[in-house]
Amino acid sequence: MGYKKKQAAITCSSNEDDNNGNASIGMPPNILMKVSWSKHLKFLSNEDRAALFTNIFNYYTGDVLVEMTPIAEMFFATAAELFDFNIAKYADVVIKNRENGKKHVGKTKETQNNPVGFSETQTNLKEKEREKEKSKDNIKETNNASTMQYKEKFREIVDIDFRTITDMDFKYFCYDVIELVEKLGWARFDVIMFGTALKDLAGVLTDYNLIELEAAAAKTKRSYNFYIDKLIK
Repeated sequence: MGYKKKQAAITCSSNEDDNNGNASIGMPPNILMKVSWSKHLKFLSNEDRAALFTNIFNYYTGDVLVEMTPIAEMFFATAAELFDFNIAKYADVVIKNRENGKKHVGKTKETQNNPVGFSETQTNLKEKEREKEKSKDNIKETNNASTMQYKEKFREIVDIDFRTITDMDFKYFCYDVIELVEKLGWARFDVIMFGTALKDLAGVLTDYNLIELEAAAAKTKRSYNFYIDKLIK
């Protein structure tokens, strides 16, 4: 089947570095499935279901697919189309975050055009210290009722049942939240969401050595009111 060739390509691209030495992208941290598939599962035997769900995980991990009956294979081929879409979408997000991260990498040391003898590195360190102070001045985190309510709702996101979400934009919002929490931890996540101005995100994330998260953090910060209020009542 065509999905077997796709799986081989996905496994190769996600687990190996390319010729330019770029870091591998990896696979999405979650597997999304459509609730509508449940009405088709009733036509499968327990053995077919076991093989189907085993292959869903094998498709992501790169393990060899187990043998399936024709009807189970037909179901899996349809599911693989969605998996490929989600994998490609996740890769786009990772690549975009990396590109944004590169924009904030410090400049290399320049001595020829530096008559006073200070290196770019020394200048960058001073700038970094100023950014730290600016970030502290701009932290506006409060313990008011609204902020505390959103903090609690964010913590519910990581445990949400994705089967209850049918809109892909809402699922990708949850993806971003989960990725940010996994990389930042809750304490830093709260600082980013509730205590840092958008214009200072790059400086704070640079201090955390996680500048590649800037795009996802900014997007989440701008839109969380809309998504969370609809996802969690």
